[in-house]
Amino acid sequence: MYAVKWLALTVAMGVVMTVGACSKTESVGGANAVAAAAQGAVKNVSNAELQTLLDQKVTLIDIRLPEEWAQTGIVADSQRITLFQKNGAVAPDFLAKVQQVAATDKPVALICRTGNRTRAGADMLAQVGYKDVYNVTNGIMGWIKAGKPVVRQ
Repeated sequence: MYAVKWLALTVAMGVVMTVGACSKTESVGGANAVAAAAQGAVKNVSNAELQTLLDQKVTLIDIRLPEEWAQTGIVADSQRITLFQKNGAVAPDFLAKVQQVAATDKPVALICRTGNRTRAGADMLAQVGYKDVYNVTNGIMGWIKAGKPVVRQ
């Protein structure tokens, strides 16, 4: 099961890197509608919307590198799981770590520095069966700019 999901994650990442970070808000029909229904939906959210999600106890995953967490701090109670390694490759344990903190039938939000990497990560999670995935479009920098608190660990 893990191998199948990892393969799906790898394929999804290839698709994302090839076609860019496009939104699933486009309408689809026929066989594509069935495929889209089987995948989760990715929703872009602002920092204000993220606060609402946090109030609802949605799992927030900070996908940045450890040195980035140290530079800016993190949103309180975020799970720190690196998605892209320094060399740009997907961290091989990313999906397994996400599965440890968030079930596929529960909403999950992803945050990075400015919202670029999270779109790829959110699309990947939707591809492997996560139903409600939120992409924080302005990242931790937008969170900090809005005067929201961070914690340093």
